[in-house]
Amino acid sequence: MLRELKVNILGPVHLPELPREFQDTMVKFGVFRVFIGGSWIDFGSYMPVKSPVNNEVFAYVNKLEPEHVDAAVEKLHSSWWSLKGIPAHKRADLIMKVADFISEYRSLFRDVLVLEGGKPMGEAEGEVQSTIDRLRMIHQDLGRLLDVGIPGEYGAGTENKYAIVVREPVGVVAAIAPFNYPLFTPMVKAATALLAGNPVILKPSSYTPIMGVLIAKAFEYAGLGNYFALVTGPGASIGDALVMHPLVRAISLTGSTETGLRVLRMAGLKKLQLELGGKAPAIVLEDADLRLAANKIATGSLRLSGQRCDAISRVIVLDSVADEFVELLIKEVEGWVVGDPRDPKAAMGPLISINAVERVHSMVDDALVKGGKLVHGGGYWLTYHEATVVDHVDRRARLAVEETFGPVIPIIRVRDVDEAIEVANEVRYGLDAAVFGKDIDTLWRVARSIEVGEITINDFPRHGLGLFPFGGVKDSGIGREGVGFSIEDVTELKTIVISLHR
Repeated sequence: MLRELKVNILGPVHLPELPREFQDTMVKFGVFRVFIGGSWIDFGSYMPVKSPVNNEVFAYVNKLEPEHVDAAVEKLHSSWWSLKGIPAHKRADLIMKVADFISEYRSLFRDVLVLEGGKPMGEAEGEVQSTIDRLRMIHQDLGRLLDVGIPGEYGAGTENKYAIVVREPVGVVAAIAPFNYPLFTPMVKAATALLAGNPVILKPSSYTPIMGVLIAKAFEYAGLGNYFALVTGPGASIGDALVMHPLVRAISLTGSTETGLRVLRMAGLKKLQLELGGKAPAIVLEDADLRLAANKIATGSLRLSGQRCDAISRVIVLDSVADEFVELLIKEVEGWVVGDPRDPKAAMGPLISINAVERVHSMVDDALVKGGKLVHGGGYWLTYHEATVVDHVDRRARLAVEETFGPVIPIIRVRDVDEAIEVANEVRYGLDAAVFGKDIDTLWRVARSIEVGEITINDFPRHGLGLFPFGGVKDSGIGREGVGFSIEDVTELKTIVISLHR
């Protein structure tokens, strides 16, 4: 059994005081309202919001029913033609105002990220700034909306025809967001869909719904409130209602593979953009800079306590360098102290829930039963789990094949590059990967052989602002997100053929 860890909690969790202009609109009597097409509404049924900092309830949000979702979708659908009538460059200018709003209230957004999601203060500040930066790049996405002209003279029978291929909005887009990046991810989904001319209905994670309320306030401030809705409640009811609604024409989801498969079964003929689970391998070759690899792998595994789809969650290292690498890795991991995210000394905060900790702990236990060796960490308490390294992990252990979403680094030792590639590809996931080494031929061979949407050489995977397109293969998703690329899955092509009788 693993030993228990006691984490010092600085004190009770309280929401920061909201600006006066927010009160009596988005929140009243301690209950956060929902926002539907320009109006703040209280439906009278509520659900609690717990802080992972101390696992205690600190706020309440509306708990909607499927019929409320139906009404919200229909209201947004009725606004679609109005939104399409706003020129794209003006829609981009309105989204820039969203960035201004977040910048003005950045401390509020940061504090909610810390209290609601357990994000360490520095990481919360980074997410706020990244969101501002990404929104201020929104004009770059306009390039994907350009029309294409195709002359017909190159084919028999179309010599006197000319086609214009235009990219048009699909209609209401459902943005379904995760808890780990509850500001950046839904904000970018919504902003790119609105830029393309689509009304957006946001379903935030039930772990982090208050951030969804702040996002709605930002769009209201920017003048886009008539084309935006926020719904809060259990995913199994209102999420299903969103996915199956005939007026929802596209779904952009970031979440687990299980949720994505459920969406696929229910959605029907809709545009889908699904970024799902990951099990990113980091391959350490014989000629790798082992100090660099240890540093990057520790960071890539432990940022946000490993609760990232692009986190490194298994290390595949060649036997010849494994002992030296593990020793260096342990030294790096020792600096990742877990604690209250409000404490500047804490490098890692809590996991999102007690259930998440228990799941991670059970995966570590399973690896030890199957022959793994605990070489660092293993402690856990309440919602907190120590940075943990397990060496000699069996390829059949849950730590080797399941998405971890926790601060655990499993080490899998292999004989050669061929076995490393085989191990990397034998899981169901294919989102991200990393490889460390120097020989360009071997690095290129590994990069072309690993079945993932993105592989990073000599660094840990990170999607960042989305300058490079990202998304998964196999059970890790459908479609690509990123600057410009996100537009493609919330628009559709229309070909207009002109006959030139000459």
